[in-house]
Amino acid sequence: MPVFRYKCVKCGEVASRLVAQYDAEVACLKCGGETEKLPSVFAAPPSSPASRCAMAESCPSAGGCGCGGGCCGHHHG
Repeated sequence: MPVFRYKCVKCGEVASRLVAQYDAEVACLKCGGETEKLPSVFAAPPSSPASRCAMAESCPSAGGCGCGGGCCGHHHG
């Protein structure tokens, strides 16, 4: 079964949940409110160090960030 991240529309709680179906309705564990599915990124272990990646400047795993302004949650200096 896949794991999806959900955010509660009512209280803002974010949680990962193991669900049987992609379109399953999931209630907030904290308040029971309606949730919305958050976009997710596929992750796999790198076959070589991330710093040697051709896209290292925009790759968070290599210390870069391609979001252009903090939308990914990383602090940009």
